[in-house]
Amino acid sequence: MDRGIIKKFIVDWVNENQSEFHELSQFMFDNPELPMQEHDATKLAVNIAKKHGFHVDLGVADMPTAFVCTYGSGKPSIGFSVELDALPGLSQKVSTKQEPVNAGAPGHGCGHCLLGPGALMAGIALKYAAEKFGLVCTIKIFGTPGEENCVGKPFMARAGLFDDVDVFLDWHPSFGISFSPRSTNAFFSKLYKFKGKTAHGNSPWHGKSALDAAMLMGHAVEMLREHYPPGTEAAANTINYTFPDVGGGFPNIVPEGTTAWYVGRFNNTELMLDVLERVDNCARGAALATGTLVEMQLVTAVHEKIPNETLAQLMHDNYLELGHLPITDDEQLFSKAMQKSAGNEEVGIVQDVVDPSTVDGGVSDISEYSWIAPLGTFWPSIVPGPALHHWAIVSASGSSIGKKAVNLAAKFLAYSGIDIIAKPEVLTAAKNELKERLGNRTYNCLVPEDISPPVDMNKETMERYRYKA
Repeated sequence: MDRGIIKKFIVDWVNENQSEFHELSQFMFDNPELPMQEHDATKLAVNIAKKHGFHVDLGVADMPTAFVCTYGSGKPSIGFSVELDALPGLSQKVSTKQEPVNAGAPGHGCGHCLLGPGALMAGIALKYAAEKFGLVCTIKIFGTPGEENCVGKPFMARAGLFDDVDVFLDWHPSFGISFSPRSTNAFFSKLYKFKGKTAHGNSPWHGKSALDAAMLMGHAVEMLREHYPPGTEAAANTINYTFPDVGGGFPNIVPEGTTAWYVGRFNNTELMLDVLERVDNCARGAALATGTLVEMQLVTAVHEKIPNETLAQLMHDNYLELGHLPITDDEQLFSKAMQKSAGNEEVGIVQDVVDPSTVDGGVSDISEYSWIAPLGTFWPSIVPGPALHHWAIVSASGSSIGKKAVNLAAKFLAYSGIDIIAKPEVLTAAKNELKERLGNRTYNCLVPEDISPPVDMNKETMERYRYKA
């Protein structure tokens, strides 16, 4: 098997068939959808997969926007990961300055309008290569909703949808450097709903303030911070919280109900679960102290990512073989103008590449893949800083830079798929590495069976902006 000939076929196929994937990317940019509300993008993505001969299961794991597209049979079974969700409040035109299309509406500040189409094109390109060259494999393309809230993948893993996959290949847009991440932190998201008793502000002793309880819990968690390890600069152990519902807008009424929303990121699952129990105790203590009740509702929880240097090196080499994203002088000027507008150093798109598994990545529910089968993921530097979840990322994603990135991602993901098929010793080494890193640990979903996916998450907000953003 001449891998060079097959890889040339991949490059040619991507170049000749890019238009419908660019159209999907542009549609997503123009019509960004919040986590769990990716209905329009999902419909387009699965229709493309069906057109190219994939069998599609839509609405899996009790999530309307979750899907599995399957082609072929036999081993290896190669999984690609499609994410389609946007972020709240990041509506943005393709512009060198912050300029919303619709103030308050969503925007693709994490580049999923590139990630999803790029991964979809990779899986489909690999399918055509397998047909042409008689390669034995199964290709699975997973549509995983709500990545920005780490929701989709744990519920899909709990449903057993990843169990027969031998290897996962993934990518994510990045800035500043191109890298294969070493690990990511474990993560939890949990709601604490306090229930008190309302009263008039001129006689508050007749009431029990749910807001008091939520604030007291927050104070307890602030004191908790110094009693767990800090982690590292790149992967800190952190807790964040907000009050999405404080129980009304009148200061002269004792709030009857208040909701506190907590998220936490920790270097490993064991530490996360220990700290989460202590956060729960902060809620219980606050409720006891204020005479209120508290209901705890886990939204989601994911493990830390298990590194796989075997696959990291493979994807790193394929990225270097293809070369950097070809950025024109005009595109660099565009990037620098955005950085200037954002008050940052005008360096343009920096494409330095660091060695695999030397830098930790950001929290993502892709970590669930890595406990089930070896995961290779690559973060190519294809957008300008200063950071993800920023208006400049949105602007770049909708520009010519974004379309080029879709093509590049499809090529190096499909390249890596060819190597997995053609060189079985690589997959064997990756599986052995995963087994060694896990030791006696096995995957168990951190979301209990009695918890349903939050399919209505962001629904009310999305309805305000759908077809307007």
